[in-house]
Amino acid sequence: MKFFIGQVLPYLTAVIFLGGMTWRVVSWLKKPVPFQLTVFPAPKTTADRVVMISKELGLFTSLYKQDKGLWFWAWVMHFSLAMVIVGHVVGIYFLTKQFTLIGISSETSTYLSITMGTVLGAMLLIALIVLSYRRTAVPEVRRLSDPADFFVLLLIGIVVLTGLHMRFPGVEIDLPAVRAFIGSVVYFKPLPIPDDSMFIVHFTFVNLLLIYFPFSKLVHLAGSVLCQMLVTEAAPKYPTPAGVKRDVRWTLLRTEGNKK
Repeated sequence: MKFFIGQVLPYLTAVIFLGGMTWRVVSWLKKPVPFQLTVFPAPKTTADRVVMISKELGLFTSLYKQDKGLWFWAWVMHFSLAMVIVGHVVGIYFLTKQFTLIGISSETSTYLSITMGTVLGAMLLIALIVLSYRRTAVPEVRRLSDPADFFVLLLIGIVVLTGLHMRFPGVEIDLPAVRAFIGSVVYFKPLPIPDDSMFIVHFTFVNLLLIYFPFSKLVHLAGSVLCQMLVTEAAPKYPTPAGVKRDVRWTLLRTEGNKK
């Protein structure tokens, strides 16, 4: 079982995750859009468009205007999750000594790394609990929720709880062994997975979450980008000048219509 989890599952996960995400995005791009979905006021330049998309994806500005309570907890969840992922990459690579790069002592760097990781993990867990409660307490949200929504929250919750458990006082994780294992997987020379039951459970559920990712509502990560690209397109000009080619999506629409 350890051989499968440590030396087979990561590659199976990568194939399913990347293949699934590619399939979802390509399938969306093939869908014809019969008319422009630009939301006014539309950005006038590419730079304005990038800024508008970045604000929406980073600050959830449209959600803020609709429901500030939901916006707060959704933003806390996404922010803490992003920081936890970054912290994992940096912390494992530098073995918690990343802050020594800015002149901080090795001991203080380790303390900051562990403390920040724990605080961000706790923030993520609290946000998950609040959002889960909201799905059962708010009638409108409860009506729109299905078992798949709670399954995703359960998967993420297990990943967060097992990760936090490894940060408890008295629980020691062989971080150099973890770095060596992760590095070996990345370079396609997988070593045996570290013999720590909690790390094995944590690693397994991370893989299960990534496998399920492209086939769940978590795929909105990619969908949000494509949606924002559509609603921030340059405003249409009427009438269309003579000789100007039609938008490629009109061609796709006509092609789909001919097939029918």
